Amino acid sequence: MSNEEKKSKVVMAVVAVLAAAGLCAWVVQMVQGMQVTALTDTYIWGLSVAVFYAMMAAASGLMALCGFSEFKGSVMSDGERKVAMCFAAPAIAAAGILIILDLGNPLAMINLITSLNFTSFTVLDFWAVLLAVIVGVVYLVMLARGKNNKIIGGVAIAVAVSVIVIEGIMMANNTSHSLWASGMSVASFLVAAYTGGTALLAAIAPRHKNLFVSGLIAMAAIVGAEALTGLISGTDLSRGIMMAVVAGPFAPYFWIHVVVGLALPLFLAIKGRNLPVAALCAVVGVACQKLWFVLAGEAEVGLAFHHIGPSPEMYSTLMYFPSLVEILITVGALSLAVLAFMVVKGIVVKRSSN
Repeated sequence: MSNEEKKSKVVMAVVAVLAAAGLCAWVVQMVQGMQVTALTDTYIWGLSVAVFYAMMAAASGLMALCGFSEFKGSVMSDGERKVAMCFAAPAIAAAGILIILDLGNPLAMINLITSLNFTSFTVLDFWAVLLAVIVGVVYLVMLARGKNNKIIGGVAIAVAVSVIVIEGIMMANNTSHSLWASGMSVASFLVAAYTGGTALLAAIAPRHKNLFVSGLIAMAAIVGAEALTGLISGTDLSRGIMMAVVAGPFAPYFWIHVVVGLALPLFLAIKGRNLPVAALCAVVGVACQKLWFVLAGEAEVGLAFHHIGPSPEMYSTLMYFPSLVEILITVGALSLAVLAFMVVKGIVVKRSSN
């Protein structure tokens, strides 16, 4: 057994243990209730939803790029496309599992499945994610069999973009949350998908690092516009919310996004160094961006703001730190995606070599 195979087995063992720990944490959540998490009447969405958005953004963006490469072969070679879809398909599936875990009880999914209320963006998002999983798996199987073509490429692009747009509109449709109810939400989701997708593309095919750089710059522009618009807004509430983001209870997530998720990967990508590390940082940054975006929007409605926005005394009530159970559930889902990637990649590569 080579050293590479030994390392692979060790990694698989570690992520399998983490996935099992996540499953155990989910059982604890179901038995003891949502009180074992940091979620409250104010924060009904937290870490797991933010990571779900980041996983869907990066995986959908990568799947769309795979589809695009069917029309422009220079984007990815056949081998690179297979590796990319070996990641994208399991990541989308794991993201779907993560959102099921976030519901607290899998029986809650029955309402989404049976309601068929397609005027609800929550229902639309469920079916869009399910369709993305199906298309991702079908595309991966076709690639493994050497039967990829422009038709599946076009379908992959359409489905990947649709799920991101629906998620953006779902957030913007929450008109009681002024931070979310904006066309910027859709733009932010699309840019996050482009950034996450190009980050993973650069990790797989380093020659595309300039696309990754453009994604980081676009994300920086979106975040800068959101922050600046909020800070100079004519309403006290909007200014107060953004102050809570840049210098208040949500600042840790905001600045991790700016420093770790934007500045560091931008430096590494421009220098052409450690692109896999840069890609990981960028995806972590997307998760942090979604986290402060979700939390700040929820706090706006869940708490009584003064006419000048939240006072410093109120910041302690605005704090959110994920509990150990939440962290384990989220890490478990991520580990499941990594484990599935390694298993699927081994099968696809072996089949391709035969």
